[in-house]
Amino acid sequence: MKPSPLLLTALFVTGCLGGGSSEVDQPLEDHPIPFGMGIDVLVDDDFGTLSGRRVALVCNAASVGRGDVPSWELLNRSGNVELAWLYAPEHGLGADSFGSLGDSVEGATGLPVRSLYGRGRAPDPTELDGLDVLVYDLNDVGVRFFTYTSTLYLCLAACREAGVPLVVLDRPCPLGARIGGPLPDGVSGSFVGKLPIPIRYGLTPGELALMIAGELLPGAEVEIVQLAGYDPLSYYDEQGGEPNWRPPSPNLIRFEGALVYPGVGLFEPANLSVGRGTQKPFERVGAPWLDAEGLALYWEAHCPGAAYTTVEFTPRRPSDGRYDGEPCRGVEILLTDRRLFDPLLLAVYGYDFLTVRHAGTLSVDVRYLQRMVGDDSLNRLIAGGIGVEELIALWGAGADDFAESVEPYRLYPLDR
Repeated sequence: MKPSPLLLTALFVTGCLGGGSSEVDQPLEDHPIPFGMGIDVLVDDDFGTLSGRRVALVCNAASVGRGDVPSWELLNRSGNVELAWLYAPEHGLGADSFGSLGDSVEGATGLPVRSLYGRGRAPDPTELDGLDVLVYDLNDVGVRFFTYTSTLYLCLAACREAGVPLVVLDRPCPLGARIGGPLPDGVSGSFVGKLPIPIRYGLTPGELALMIAGELLPGAEVEIVQLAGYDPLSYYDEQGGEPNWRPPSPNLIRFEGALVYPGVGLFEPANLSVGRGTQKPFERVGAPWLDAEGLALYWEAHCPGAAYTTVEFTPRRPSDGRYDGEPCRGVEILLTDRRLFDPLLLAVYGYDFLTVRHAGTLSVDVRYLQRMVGDDSLNRLIAGGIGVEELIALWGAGADDFAESVEPYRLYPLDR
């Protein structure tokens, strides 16, 4: 598939197959075209694809263009786009809240803000009847169980029902194009992983929207305002101009946390702290009872590309309520080689260690873990029903199958 230079419009009604590889993580040498977010490309095009249209925008505080100007401000002052209201996903418009949220008003513009994490998880299709377009501009993480993948699916489903196109202002996949983790079957009912995609799925929001339309929601209309100068083999902070990391949620405050989130996030169903309530959420794992030295040594032996340091930390008012005010023994993860490091190995070898060393202390919500993983493979590892090597091979096969199936939906070539 050869995308147009700036904008791709497609109506997908059937799926298709292609070839690909999950081991794509070597960056290009340079960026011959200046890097620009989808919103920047839209502005440079004088809002061409939205000109004269009445729109609503799915966004939050990380939805910014050049100069860190919010996308809703750019659309609102464009003069040729009618911005009717905003939709805010989990964590609200400020990307700084927890739990269900009600509707509100954006202070600077007076635009209504309708919550997608309160009265429902998706736009009401009847609300979309008065729009020409729903615009989606969210900075995702590239991890299936981060809920914006579910939000994208639900927005596209509502658009299909209402007969309204979804326009995605594309953004990078922060973790690059590398794919990893098991491949679930079908669309689930879980908000922490509705889609049949691996944990680390390696697609931009625009590419993921095309895949959803092509494979899961035939007849849905998607328009993509593509990134300019984007290198899919590079991480977010390696793109041309090194864009600033804007947290998409209150606990992904540092890009270093996003880099290890695919693996560390899988410890949330266990009685462990993942650093919520500290200055480095998702960069550390701990508990008052943890053999931190033993875990650090085990990770060093099996999870290359990072240094593992034992630390003591005390969570303060953590959003998960885990060990509030209690000193924890923990391990902090510092990446030394991003392209050698595989964050999912942290979960695999971490649980392998914990089930032996702390067999009487470790507690896991198996239903929650299965929703996050997408299948029961990690639960089977914990229960002794599958070995580490077999699990890694299973996940690798799923990642390879997915890489092949989504090749037709890639907008940014992986070949150099």
